[in-house]
Amino acid sequence: MNALAGKTVLITRAQHQAKQMSVAVKERSGIPLEIPLLRMEGTSHRQIQHIAGQLHSYDWVIFTSKNGVAFFLDSLRKKLPGPIKIAAVGVKTKLELEKRGYQVHFVPTSFVAETFAEEFLKELSGNERILFPKGNLARDVIPVKLREFGIFLDELIVYGTKVNVEKKQELITALKLGEVNIITFTSPSTVDSFVRLLEGTNWREWTKKCTIACIGPITEKEANLYFPHVIVPKEYTVEALLQCICESIK
Repeated sequence: MNALAGKTVLITRAQHQAKQMSVAVKERSGIPLEIPLLRMEGTSHRQIQHIAGQLHSYDWVIFTSKNGVAFFLDSLRKKLPGPIKIAAVGVKTKLELEKRGYQVHFVPTSFVAETFAEEFLKELSGNERILFPKGNLARDVIPVKLREFGIFLDELIVYGTKVNVEKKQELITALKLGEVNIITFTSPSTVDSFVRLLEGTNWREWTKKCTIACIGPITEKEANLYFPHVIVPKEYTVEALLQCICESIK
């Protein structure tokens, strides 16, 4: 029998990303409960169109998430120039780019910004111009590290992430009634939104018996501020996360 059978898994990631995890939970006989704690909104098309006219001046574009790929390329409304090289953090980011017909020239061995910066620097001569489309909550590790070595890098905010306050009551009700067995977090911002929405409630008591599962060390670090025990898979994917949960609750 599957360890997830009959267990309710709270999926906190943004609405447009939740379906994949819900399907995977159902495949393992679990019960997905989608309560998206984040809302994502594209930023000004005008700013992106301004950059569109300068794309030929860049040697590399860096993407660190599927969201960055989608918001930037959908707003761009044209293909990236042929000579430009693409760097991607993470399997899903790489797959999203390939799905759109792009070749990815660099992927780090570990899907965290520190490793990316360290390994990516070895690919550069020092004269490159780099464009970094990102979300408003993206960490500044990559820009800071590359600029330390004199690399020219333009940051472009292509989407904003906000707390989904409309889901506050639904979240409170689900936890208060004890309906949730497993809580998943896929980014530090999902953890932060969870805590913000539950401020002033007895949420620590409500979640005492829940399994807390995170993707990635940065999300884990944020979750450890609020939960006594957090499980994290070695690979930073939804599939690995669910496998890790199954092994933990057997």
